[in-house]
Amino acid sequence: MTAQRQEHGRNTPGLVRDALIVVKIGGGADPEPVLDEVAELAAAGQPVVLVHGGGVAADRLADQLGVPREVIESPDGTRSRRTDSRMLAVLTLTLLGQVKPQLVSGLRARGAPAIGLSGADGALITASRKPAIRSLRAGRTTLIRDDQSGRIDRVDPSLLRVLLARGDVPVVSPPASDTDGNLLNVDADEVAARLAAALNASALVLLTDVCGVLSDPTDPASRIVEVGPQHLTGDVVRGRMRHKVRAGLRASRTVARVSIASAHHVRPIHQALAGGGTWVREGSAA
Repeated sequence: MTAQRQEHGRNTPGLVRDALIVVKIGGGADPEPVLDEVAELAAAGQPVVLVHGGGVAADRLADQLGVPREVIESPDGTRSRRTDSRMLAVLTLTLLGQVKPQLVSGLRARGAPAIGLSGADGALITASRKPAIRSLRAGRTTLIRDDQSGRIDRVDPSLLRVLLARGDVPVVSPPASDTDGNLLNVDADEVAARLAAALNASALVLLTDVCGVLSDPTDPASRIVEVGPQHLTGDVVRGRMRHKVRAGLRASRTVARVSIASAHHVRPIHQALAGGGTWVREGSAA
């Protein structure tokens, strides 16, 4: 173990040694800097749970298999993936058969004892299917009733606690399952937020392909330093970023530090917790 690795956990702002941190990496972000730092933190004795998405890879596989892709835009401007039965199969294949093994093997190659899990494993995440989703199409609101996505009802972190106590790095992704064992797509940012709260994490870092929440999505200089519930009104926060802000706000009720930041840095977690992204703050914990 190098001196850099031994000191890394102590030198990362906002982290208390031996206090858990939950990190989520988006599907469009470069995983290599994240894996480097997660492995360093684990070697320094810092407990870490890594949550991942995989939308970009899922889109690529859907195109290869000829599965149509559709984006749902809700009346408030939130954008999400339509998950019919074929797209759920594509997501499951991508997340569990491609993205997660790459992350786990990447961590193990760096000396970190990583173990991959889905929300359906060990009843980690139990969800219920959304009976109807409101979608805005050509200025009209319609209801989609066959979507296989779900709302998270319950989190049981006991399996994660066992793994963390052994010194393992859990790598967690959707899907979740309902009480009957049916798989459901759930938002990975929400998974990270709910796990951070359930595990009493000291920090939640949502890493993506941009430097934080931007008032102008085309201009990195428009980064908003801190967001709260008021930023979800109007069109200040748009598209997929609304999911991240909502999830971050939920977590911030009990998690002291919540940041949305870029994965494309050396030591991106350090950068995020040093204020290099956007702080998400709602509750008294912040």
